[in-house]
Amino acid sequence: MMMVGILVGMFVGLVPGLGGLVGFALLIPFSLSMEPLVGLAFLLAMSAVTTQTDTIPAVILGVPGTAAAMATSLDGYPLAKKGQAGRALCASYYASIFGTLVATALFLLFLPILRAVIFAFGQPEFFMLVMLGLILAGSLAGNSLSRGLIMAGFGLLLSTVTLETSTGEPRFAGDIIYLWEGVPLLPVILGIFAIPEVIDLARRQSSISKTSYDTRVSGLWWGLRDCLENWWLIIKASTLGTIAGFIPGLGGQVAEWMAYGTAVASDENPKSFGKGNIRGVIAPEAGTAAQKPGALIPTITFGIPGNGGMAILLGVFMILGLRPGPEMVTTKLDATMMMVWVIVVANIIAAILALFLQKWLILLCYLRSTIMVPLVLGTMLVGATMANQSFGDVVLFFLFGVFGYVFKHADWPRVPLIMGLIMGKLAEQYLFLSTNLHGFKWLTDRPIVWVIGAVTIAVVVVPAIKRYRKANLADDGQPANQSVSGEDD
Repeated sequence: MMMVGILVGMFVGLVPGLGGLVGFALLIPFSLSMEPLVGLAFLLAMSAVTTQTDTIPAVILGVPGTAAAMATSLDGYPLAKKGQAGRALCASYYASIFGTLVATALFLLFLPILRAVIFAFGQPEFFMLVMLGLILAGSLAGNSLSRGLIMAGFGLLLSTVTLETSTGEPRFAGDIIYLWEGVPLLPVILGIFAIPEVIDLARRQSSISKTSYDTRVSGLWWGLRDCLENWWLIIKASTLGTIAGFIPGLGGQVAEWMAYGTAVASDENPKSFGKGNIRGVIAPEAGTAAQKPGALIPTITFGIPGNGGMAILLGVFMILGLRPGPEMVTTKLDATMMMVWVIVVANIIAAILALFLQKWLILLCYLRSTIMVPLVLGTMLVGATMANQSFGDVVLFFLFGVFGYVFKHADWPRVPLIMGLIMGKLAEQYLFLSTNLHGFKWLTDRPIVWVIGAVTIAVVVVPAIKRYRKANLADDGQPANQSVSGEDD
């Protein structure tokens, strides 16, 4: 099943506009009928390899397959224009492998420390972490803090539509029995992420791209040599990617730009970036690959998704009966390590397959939308109804499809809504247990709660102060894109 997930993930990453979130939405219904660990291997393998093949359209066509390949296209496409497409693609595959291995080594190295930290946490601390994760998701997803927080709040409101935890009375569900168990996750995810991409593809009424390409593949050893020569850059980029994955709400886009910025800052000729510098391909690919094992850490240990894909995976955890928490690094450590190694092995296998199949994989970028749209839409409709087998799933699917299309084109982030829907139930449970066990003293008697609370406030306040200072500098006649120190923001 891991191999099946790898093949699907390579396809999803290759087709511009799909990506890991849409892949999750399409595959979750099929995973629910499997054994828990088999289903997770299936989903994780798909998610892990989408950033392998998304480089192909980014380099060959200048069109990133997913958002996580934007930085790669800046130097990958110019390299392709120079006749070095094979070199750029092969370097990206090797960088992904090395980035995943570095992230896994960091995970194993800090596992003992992670255990000690987890055992210092109780229900109040987990509640505060969930709230921190929501605030981070809202503040870091998209360009507007207020819009992100509003969407996270919308998700929280949706999570309250269910039977009330303590009394069993319907809450905001009325007499609609379909909603008594809560708003189903699958139709919402499928509608809000996948339908907008299908609509946009259908509107174009053409293939993904009409740009011509050269099917010749070269640079197998050239790309490997580039990675070995830049081994220290890979370690730095992978470390940054792991950290970006560990912090909830950041994800692949932040990881790739942090890694790309490191490559530019440490290069002797920074002006060469954007014109075909191979380091501009290696660094973001290593960083993006490393953030996936990193994002798994807070998801399985604290129940806080490291990114949008992990937010969906957290919902799958609960459906399959795997509860995130301390037991995932103690009694269920084998399951945790299985998930980590699936990501590692999937990346290696996908890189090998991509090396040998890339000249044929590129052809999928030219598949007509008249073929793609009916296949994807039919699969989504079946998937939306597999969990509950109710007509209500179809209604929610199309309703949130409309919402998703509006949100996407109005530049309202959709990931915070999903994280709010999933994490709202966790937050309510942790808050209920905290007040029952400790009253309201948990707000005053637990130092870790204070620390997490201070970080949560800082996440909102610090960006607001920076924007205020930036506006004042602009009013004073100083360029708005510079800080007081003169460095780039």
